[in-house]
Amino acid sequence: MKIVNILNLFTIFFPIFYLSMKKYFRFIVFGIIVFLVIGFVLLQSNFLAENKNKSKEKNTPPNKNKETFVRAIIIKSNNLNNRLRVTGTIAANEEVNITSEISGMITQINFQEGTNVAKGALLVKINDADLKAQFEKLTYREELFVKREFRQKKLLEKGGVSQDEYDTGLAELNALKAEKRELEAKIAKTQVLAPFSGTIGLRQISQGAYINAGTSITKLVNIDKLKVEFSVPEKYITKLKNGQKCIIIFGDNETKYDASIYAIEPKLNLNTRTMTAKAWINSATNDLKPGAFVKVEIIWDNFEKAIEIPTYALIPDIDAPKVYQYKNGKAISKIVKTGIRSSESVQIEEGVLENDTIIISGIMNLRPNIAVKLLEVK
Repeated sequence: MKIVNILNLFTIFFPIFYLSMKKYFRFIVFGIIVFLVIGFVLLQSNFLAENKNKSKEKNTPPNKNKETFVRAIIIKSNNLNNRLRVTGTIAANEEVNITSEISGMITQINFQEGTNVAKGALLVKINDADLKAQFEKLTYREELFVKREFRQKKLLEKGGVSQDEYDTGLAELNALKAEKRELEAKIAKTQVLAPFSGTIGLRQISQGAYINAGTSITKLVNIDKLKVEFSVPEKYITKLKNGQKCIIIFGDNETKYDASIYAIEPKLNLNTRTMTAKAWINSATNDLKPGAFVKVEIIWDNFEKAIEIPTYALIPDIDAPKVYQYKNGKAISKIVKTGIRSSESVQIEEGVLENDTIIISGIMNLRPNIAVKLLEVK
């Protein structure tokens, strides 16, 4: 309606405006009008032609006989392991930070860094001269108290002293013996001994240094037997058992070592929702060192003649997953039952058989029984 009103106003006022113009201006305006009219007609004709073609394409039924090009694979069965791979850390059989229980000046260092020592070997000696002097003093007093107790016992038998006097003397003797045993223990602590056989690490002290109780002296590590510590996600904890076999994978070459689980933490880690376990490494090797990062592979189940397909060949569906099988030039939809799944493949327990041809490309363009043509078959 607005366009019609504009045209009506144009037809009324344009002649008046046109007649009032000079002659050469009239020719220019007339030429512009003619050019605009021709352009408008051409645009309208193109617009109508395009709409007609679109309408024709929309109403034209699709060619059901048109072939879709796809790639496929021929299914082959093989052995399949249901496995879990996690990260772990190598740990020593035994490891301890050697420290002193008492304060004092170091008078002896009896070990070489990086060497093996036997259990009970003297590693460090702390000055004990003052303690020995106190011990000697207590020894003399003990001899005196023993003689006094002996005399009082004889007098007690003859009624020369009371029972209270004898008991007091005996208590003093026993207290002195206890004090002497305490001093003996302090003297023993001036000798820092190896708690087990192993390899000595780098020393943190020097001879003549004064150390306090708890000062780190060195490390002692026993690597006669190594173990690995790792954590398993919560959903697998019911499968984790003592004695279960696992494989340790180490280094860029992925060298493998056999191991067996010997201990499982009884409680989940509340922060990570994982359960920690430890396994003995059954293979003796010098390549693995405590603290090394490794991969731990646990095999839960082993399936013979299992069928696997690439993950991208599986089509998720509301009712059940499916795949497309190539058969007689057509794509046949097959509902399948899946099993073990990884990032690259998925096990098919039911729905397809060995030597079936499964389509692995162009899946989103497929419909049941659509004609397809194979570009490649692996």
